[in-house]
Amino acid sequence: MSIYQLEQAVKAEVIERVDELKESIYPSDLLSELADSHIPVYYQELAACLADDQSLADVDDPGLIDPSKGVYPIIQAAIYERLSQAAFEAFENLPDEGAEKIDLIFLVKNICDPSGKNLGAAL
Repeated sequence: MSIYQLEQAVKAEVIERVDELKESIYPSDLLSELADSHIPVYYQELAACLADDQSLADVDDPGLIDPSKGVYPIIQAAIYERLSQAAFEAFENLPDEGAEKIDLIFLVKNICDPSGKNLGAAL
């Protein structure tokens, strides 16, 4: 699985668990756990992620890992950073419950209506 696929899986789970996250006192803990749960554990999967994105050979926060432990813990830490960032961004970009929703299907159906009489109802 590529790092992109892992990020998409994390974002999808954030959307799937939106109610649980919004009701939580500490959503950051849940987001961190969610990111952690998607980190590959098998060397082959970690190597595939590294082959997909060579930036995973380094971590942004050197305090996360002891480099003497080898390359695989470094890759896991780098993946955790990326997945954690994806989870937090997905959570921050969730639409507000009170946000006005536009019926896009109605809008698309009526956008070419030359009279324009139905367009005002969608907006």
